[in-house]
Amino acid sequence: MQICKIGERQLEKALKLIQDIFEECDREDYEEPGIQSFYHFIQKENMDEKCKSGEMVFFGAYDQSDLVGVIAMRDGFHVSLLFVRKDYQRQGIATRLVRRGIAYCLEQNPALKAITVSASPKGRDAYEAMGFQALTPEQKKQGMRFTPMRLNL
Repeated sequence: MQICKIGERQLEKALKLIQDIFEECDREDYEEPGIQSFYHFIQKENMDEKCKSGEMVFFGAYDQSDLVGVIAMRDGFHVSLLFVRKDYQRQGIATRLVRRGIAYCLEQNPALKAITVSASPKGRDAYEAMGFQALTPEQKKQGMRFTPMRLNL
């Protein structure tokens, strides 16, 4: 398994993987407005702009040449997207992606004290296993359910 920064040419493939995993694993936890909001957020044009501005950076987990997981770090401290193909889950890939995302953020800002995430209902246990702690109970905004969490570094 190799973790690499995702460039402009691989971004569309990464976003397609995210959409496919969302459909298979997470969609049922969201109301229709939340689903539409998520799809709008991951549109290529939107992500191109965020990557070019430096707001967002993507890393991919590759098994040989097959993309099996993706993380996007936003604003240098927030896990914005973390998705691993269902057949590759529970193998430590998400943890490796998070570690790579944290390493990148620390390279950009060595004084960084914490990483945050708005964990989906299905992702919360995985984040807790990685050491993240819930900041509040689960919330729902615009049809999306999430738990704000933080990992102190």
